[in-house]
Amino acid sequence: MRKKTESLLYSAGGLVAALIILVLLNLVLGAARGRIDLTQGKLYTLSEGTRAVLGKLESPVKIRLYFSQSEIPLPIKAYGRRVEDLLAEFRQAGRGKVIVEKLDPQPDSDAEDSATLEGVEAQVTPSGDRFYLGASISYADQKLALPALTPDREPLLEYDLVRAIARATVTSKPVLGVMSALPVFGMPPSPMTGGQPMEPQVFIGELRRDYTVKRVGLDPEKIDDDIKVLLVIHPRGIGERAQYALDQFVLRGGKLIAFLDPNAYFDQLGQMGGMGGGGTPSSLDRLLKAWGLAFDSGKVVLDMRYLTGAGARTLPTLLSLNDNAFDPNDIATARLGSLLMPFAGAFTGKPVEGLNETVLMKSSAYSQLVDSFAATTQGEAAVRGFKPSGTEYALAIRLTGKFKTAFPEG
Repeated sequence: MRKKTESLLYSAGGLVAALIILVLLNLVLGAARGRIDLTQGKLYTLSEGTRAVLGKLESPVKIRLYFSQSEIPLPIKAYGRRVEDLLAEFRQAGRGKVIVEKLDPQPDSDAEDSATLEGVEAQVTPSGDRFYLGASISYADQKLALPALTPDREPLLEYDLVRAIARATVTSKPVLGVMSALPVFGMPPSPMTGGQPMEPQVFIGELRRDYTVKRVGLDPEKIDDDIKVLLVIHPRGIGERAQYALDQFVLRGGKLIAFLDPNAYFDQLGQMGGMGGGGTPSSLDRLLKAWGLAFDSGKVVLDMRYLTGAGARTLPTLLSLNDNAFDPNDIATARLGSLLMPFAGAFTGKPVEGLNETVLMKSSAYSQLVDSFAATTQGEAAVRGFKPSGTEYALAIRLTGKFKTAFPEG
């Protein structure tokens, strides 16, 4: 389930996501630390998000680390030490509001009973020996468990810990807005749904576990002040007024995640106007241009290295991405081992001064852009005339920095 959840925001429950833009306005860099960080991957350097959560604690939060000190494999023991080191950083950043307690749950001990009561699970080595490496988070009357801390989730360790702390300490869920031309919130019974209601897409339910999810129309004059994060999913036909609302949302410090698509094949409602056959495009042209970017909603990526199928059923615009396509050092993509991405668009251009770009997903260099109307062509016809561009096209990016308005005239 964890793997599925981590890829939900990319597949959007059936949405073909062609571009992701995460906007963090006025990124504030932390003050210089009182030590030199020479560890690989900046193990001891906490993210600004973590520092923000820990810095806002009003009462102490207790983290109980259950870590067996018996004979366990060296890789597990080494990982346990890294967990301890990270918790030491949490304690320092918490300035007295983070209490770390370490317990060694020996067999038939009080510590083992405590681990069981708090939801921390015993793990088993390849030789069959039991050990514990997990944690519980306590804050006031709230208590959450991280049943098993495992080396395969090391890139997400800080995220897992701070998310548990945030869940335990939050008094009310943050508000997240969702704007989409797709029926992501479901549909009432209609001929389109065979007379049956359509349930909300799976990712909406997942988001509701951590957020109060608010529906946002496609033509708002303003994004509500209580919305801190906004998902824009295939904004087909979005107008200037709505893009201005998004512009102002970004400028006030809102976080924007946009899923754009040159060929939303499953957008059946968008095809009712008589176009038929192909998918519908979407973009945020006004905003992208102001940020120095371009997204050609008439082009999709054809990639001979990530193609799907074989022979007459080869579909080189249905990308079967593997771990070479993802940034392994970014929390958003660190756990994505594979992803099926049909009819992906490409992000081009260079961000304007003041903005920084991180490419989260990319095509291979053995690819080219083709007209979106040919996206579903299969077999020999699909690759006829193929000329590799030598470009690794950006399929998903993050922008950070200081944003300027796309509407200087107001």
